[in-house]
Amino acid sequence: MKSVVLVNPPLQLADRYGKDMKHFGGVSEPLGLGYIAGFLEQEGVPVRIIDSQAECMGIDDIVDDIVSHGDDIVGITFLTPMFSMVKALSERVKASDLSRLVVLGGAHCISLPERTLEEIPCADIVCHGEGEFTMEEIARKDISEWGEIEGLCFRRDGEVVKTPQRKTEKDLDVIPYPARHLLPMEKYRLTASRVSGSGYCPTIVVARGCPFHCTFCSLSRGLKLRTHSVGRIIAEVQHLIDTYGAEQINIEADTLTINRRFLVALCEAFIESGISKKVQWTCESRIDSVDEELLTLMKTAGCWQVSYGIEAGSQRLLALIKKKTTLKQIEDVCALTKRMGITIRGFFMLGLPTETREESFETINFAKKLDPTWAQFTVTVPYPGTPMYDELAAAGEIRTYDWDKYNTWWGWKDEEDAPYVPQGRTVKELQVLQKRALREFYLRPTVFWRFLMRTRSLYDFGKYAKGVWVLTKTWFSEASLQYPGALPWRK
Repeated sequence: MKSVVLVNPPLQLADRYGKDMKHFGGVSEPLGLGYIAGFLEQEGVPVRIIDSQAECMGIDDIVDDIVSHGDDIVGITFLTPMFSMVKALSERVKASDLSRLVVLGGAHCISLPERTLEEIPCADIVCHGEGEFTMEEIARKDISEWGEIEGLCFRRDGEVVKTPQRKTEKDLDVIPYPARHLLPMEKYRLTASRVSGSGYCPTIVVARGCPFHCTFCSLSRGLKLRTHSVGRIIAEVQHLIDTYGAEQINIEADTLTINRRFLVALCEAFIESGISKKVQWTCESRIDSVDEELLTLMKTAGCWQVSYGIEAGSQRLLALIKKKTTLKQIEDVCALTKRMGITIRGFFMLGLPTETREESFETINFAKKLDPTWAQFTVTVPYPGTPMYDELAAAGEIRTYDWDKYNTWWGWKDEEDAPYVPQGRTVKELQVLQKRALREFYLRPTVFWRFLMRTRSLYDFGKYAKGVWVLTKTWFSEASLQYPGALPWRK
């Protein structure tokens, strides 16, 4: 039986958010690897996990660890901006022992399996699709049998072989809990915008798939929503309470509120089991999938915050990205959510295709009008696997295929180039705009007072003070900028 080590690559907070914003990022459990590890353990496959992000390990540390344990198969998951790091890690792992299999998976591999195999030639296998059953078969089968495994890309006699896409598992309950006992659980901390108070807040995945078709999302293939059973979820939450002392939980689902019957049953189970009095929880939702009755039940069941993907303050742009919501609908639902006593975390995008400077300001001003407790402004990145990427690539509007630059926080990293910039706009303009959006939203007296009232410790105060300093510093640094098309200080 081959032994498996699953690796979360060493993308640190500064790599993702830049040197200033790194102070506000979080480190989450790599539950995708946790699920694979849990399934492998259930099937009797020796497995362990290296979370180099949580452990602050570099490539040398990871390779030394793998060599010392003598793992047979190294499975590496990665997102697009981790590409060069994963390529370097794969080369080092393979060089340590040519018989050691390097297996790549994750969102980038699902979107570009053949291209990933071509661009990382030392990889033996690239997986496209959900990984639990695939990794178990890889661990059991010989190289001559790889063609029988669904969801693989590999080389045979110098040619790339791509096996059929693996069907998604309908019954998620056949997959055991993520193997959290293989993770350094004490080292995970979500961003301040996703926690209430100082208690530990683990994440639980309750569903997979999304039936919607937003052009910027890699889940836009219209995958059917699949959920764990309510009983399984209740048992796992109780496990998190008993084992890790969870006082709050981040419920992960691409959109929790899509299946109303499921969510109502889950909320009622939280209440009936008494879990609603033990933990509070946060989730993500669509604007068009909640109403007063549902929000009231969610609040009673322990929900304290909902994250909404609002994206834009322009109706034209909302239609362009196929969001299927209206500005009026967004305003009404946000106001209703606040009345229910649930705080809001809003996601907004800048630099959408064909977006004008005026529309960028419309999004910033709309965010201030909605006034969620938290607002996140990311710069649009056309990720592989999305309709947006396909359309822009076909039109020749992708500026670079340097995957390391595919980072929605590149405005804070002062990159010289970006994957996409709308025609007539500039990289520098969008960099300034991303910083300005956060500054205009958070440096308002009402917001300052709101956060001051939330402060419960010196740690909280220090975090907020650091945020004020970082945002204020950007104002001074931009005040002396001179470049063509410079942003006006006032709209």
